[in-house]
Amino acid sequence: MGGYFMIGLFEVLAALTLPGCGVLALAGLYCLFFCKGQENYKHLTRTAAVFLGAAGLLIGGDALLGCFGLAWRSAPSAVLFGAMLVSGWIGVVLTLGCFLPLEIPRLHRYLRRGLKAAVLFFGVLVLLVFLWVGPVLLIFAFGDDEQVVEYQGQTLLEVDDGFMDPHWSYYVCHGPLVRGNERLYDGYEPLKEDGGLTISEGWSNG
Repeated sequence: MGGYFMIGLFEVLAALTLPGCGVLALAGLYCLFFCKGQENYKHLTRTAAVFLGAAGLLIGGDALLGCFGLAWRSAPSAVLFGAMLVSGWIGVVLTLGCFLPLEIPRLHRYLRRGLKAAVLFFGVLVLLVFLWVGPVLLIFAFGDDEQVVEYQGQTLLEVDDGFMDPHWSYYVCHGPLVRGNERLYDGYEPLKEDGGLTISEGWSNG
C-alpha cells in the first residue's frame, strides 16, 4: 500500500514540476525586466547568466560536439550540470524574493494574491523536487568512472557505466574534456590486451 502511495505521489509531483518550472521561468523573466533597483536584482541577473551559460555549454555544446563525432566526458558534464543545479536553486529563491514583494497595480488584489500564491507554491515545489532529484541525477547520469587505457595501439577511454552489475564501454579518447561519441566496444568484462579481441571504429559488442 505504501509503495503505491509513493508511486502516486511521485507521479503527481512530476506532473506539477514541469508547469511549475514554466511558471517560475515567467516570474523570473518578469523580475529581470521590472525589478530593477531591488536588492536581489543584481544577484538574480548573475545567477541567470550562470544558469544559461552552463545550460548552453552542456546542451548546446554537446550538440555542437556531436556534429564532429565528439561528446563531453563525465567530469565536464558533471561540473556544468552541477553549476546549472546550484544556480537553479539560488535562482528559485531569488525569484521568489523579487516577485513576492512586487506591487502589480494593474491586477485586482485577489488576482494578485492568487498569482503570488501560485508562484510561491510552485517555487517551493520545484525547489524541493530538485533538491531531491538533482543530486541523484548528478550521481547516476554523470558519475561514471573513467580512465584512459591503451589497447592495440589506440588510446581509449574506459567508462564503467554499469548500474547494478559491472559494465564497461570504450570510446576514442580526445583529451581531458571530450571523447568520441561512438562506442567502440562494450561488455561485462573489461578489455584485456591479450584477450584476442580486435576493435574497430563503429563496432560494438553490445
